[in-house]
Amino acid sequence: MNKVTIKRCLDNLSSSKKIVYPVNVSEIKEVIEYCNLNSYSFYPVSSGNNWGYGSSFPPNENTPIVMNLSNMPNVIKFDADEGLLTFGPGLTQGKLHEFLTANSYKFMVPVTGAGPEANIMGNALERGFGITPVHDHVESVRSLKAILPDGSNYESTFSQLGLSNLDKHHKWGVGPNFDYIFFQSNFGVVYEMTIKLERTPDNIMMFTLSVSEDASHACLLKLKEIKETYKNFISGINLMNTRRMLAMKSNYLAEENGYCSEDKIGELKKIHKLEEWTVMGAIYGSKGIQSTIRKEMKKALKGIGTKKRFISSNNIILKNNSLGKLFIDAEDLKKINEGFSILKGKPSKYPLNLIYSLSSIPDANKNHNPLKDNIGIIWFAPVIPYKVKVLNDYMTGIYNIFKEFNLEPMVTLTIQNENIIASTIPILFDKTTTNGIDNAHNLYRALLDFCLDLGIYPYRIPTVFQSEYVSKINWEDSIAYKLKNKLDPNNILAPNRYSK
Repeated sequence: MNKVTIKRCLDNLSSSKKIVYPVNVSEIKEVIEYCNLNSYSFYPVSSGNNWGYGSSFPPNENTPIVMNLSNMPNVIKFDADEGLLTFGPGLTQGKLHEFLTANSYKFMVPVTGAGPEANIMGNALERGFGITPVHDHVESVRSLKAILPDGSNYESTFSQLGLSNLDKHHKWGVGPNFDYIFFQSNFGVVYEMTIKLERTPDNIMMFTLSVSEDASHACLLKLKEIKETYKNFISGINLMNTRRMLAMKSNYLAEENGYCSEDKIGELKKIHKLEEWTVMGAIYGSKGIQSTIRKEMKKALKGIGTKKRFISSNNIILKNNSLGKLFIDAEDLKKINEGFSILKGKPSKYPLNLIYSLSSIPDANKNHNPLKDNIGIIWFAPVIPYKVKVLNDYMTGIYNIFKEFNLEPMVTLTIQNENIIASTIPILFDKTTTNGIDNAHNLYRALLDFCLDLGIYPYRIPTVFQSEYVSKINWEDSIAYKLKNKLDPNNILAPNRYSK
């Protein structure tokens, strides 16, 4: 794709794909009008840094125009009293952190593991999540504005009544609310959004725990009770399997040929002093609340797991690097400090190191961009009912399937609430060979089929596999199909995005 101006794209569109970079609503409408008149389609992306889910590649390979909105406004308005941020598609995690820091606003960026270049609006529209207190990022959305495929404007009824300020405070408005039809859909181009930011706490208490496979079921049941009791005072809780932890501690995969044997994993576990599962989360709230939850967690988890740590972000050992190294291994100390930065809402490139597990690229030469570094990655991200038996069947099946396709299952289970666990697994593969790509794609399809039989499914799907999802529903009878035909009769906007 060639980076071109709006004018050149509209005047000289050929068979090759073009990227257009609108800077305002008028230019978005210009592209929409052109596509309607000339029967072209376009695919809008906030920044295209959607690693492992399709990046900026359209779900329909015949779509000739990619509309990259990264040059649109970033921060439009911030109400520091209420924590209400109004912004455009140009806002990334890094830019938001810079804005908050420059103005001494003590609020957290809704961070993910995708790094500073990841987009705030794009992540919300894909229903992304993180581990800060409001880890479901859609939950923080208050209002939005969009351009429909006929070029008309969409805004809520409160906003239409001239109550734009009230619209940003109260997400539901009055009468039918259609804001949420724009999430994981192709019904419009969202160009403005308001979200609620959470204040940065003065202190956070991180907790970690190592758990054997035998104790994992008991641990899950106790964590379920704790999460239900203390809800928003506890972050999303991550349980990472040995292979996921090894990928963060070493480049062991670069020395292996695909799936790592259980014997080899056992050896590496001893070297790195790991158990089958590593648990990590955080406690927010006042010192009194943190102290109470800590006591309750210690009581609930008594006899379960080892290496229990409750570490305050104000701990002098962490603040004094030289002193810290006397008590904590230097590698662990670095990870703990990085963890606290993320828990306080500071975007970091550190989690992106996971995608380089198969790569020999030196740290100094990493772009932290899988496209630039030619890294093959697909994210498989099912949501699972919080039932221990279902989780056990899921893990058994996942291991068997990854072993069959000779790829490594690096699993994280994130406890979002007492009812749902989200699992994320990076499928890492050699994208320089057809066999490598085909094997990874076939693995993903096998995982889809297995999970559907088990009663679970991904909460978001990479663009290349969205046809797999649509083929399993009654598309022509769906309300999405009826809305798409009415709103976009020429099918110009992102054809095949979660649709036929």
